[in-house]
Amino acid sequence: MAAFNLVMNLYGQSSSINVKMFVTTLTGKAQEWFTSLPPGSIKSHAQLMQKFTFHFASKRKQKRSATYLFTIRQRDNETLKNFMGTLNNKTLEVQDLRIDMMVSILIHGLKKGPFASALARDPPTDVEQLMRLAQKYIDQEEMNAIKDGEWLGSGDRGRDGDRVRGEGDKR
Repeated sequence: MAAFNLVMNLYGQSSSINVKMFVTTLTGKAQEWFTSLPPGSIKSHAQLMQKFTFHFASKRKQKRSATYLFTIRQRDNETLKNFMGTLNNKTLEVQDLRIDMMVSILIHGLKKGPFASALARDPPTDVEQLMRLAQKYIDQEEMNAIKDGEWLGSGDRGRDGDRVRGEGDKR
């Protein structure tokens, strides 16, 4: 809606033309809503925008509070890589997340281990530094899993072409 208003204001069209143009962009539920309005009930573009926003505001995905991220915990068998991927996706739902808050969320959500200790001992001061540090510990975790014969990542094959053995595999 903001993009539409920006374009229409750029062209300086009248309110009635803006209403007609906006209606042509509606599909699905929005189009059904508009056609259900009583004829003549919309007098201006501003009124249409107000009614539209009011009707669909509850349908819009709301941003979450940063405190929501404190509920995310690394599971016992979850790799650091998977946990960081999950957490990164969830942080997209939070607006204006500060680095100090992100570090606290990580320390709180990570299982006990070297990455959590490193974060507590020397917290990163920006996101890039945090991601580099996380990657260092992800690489370390994957290397240890390979040495322990547990990692079956995509394309990982031993010298003889077999998949790297996991726990319980017999040779």
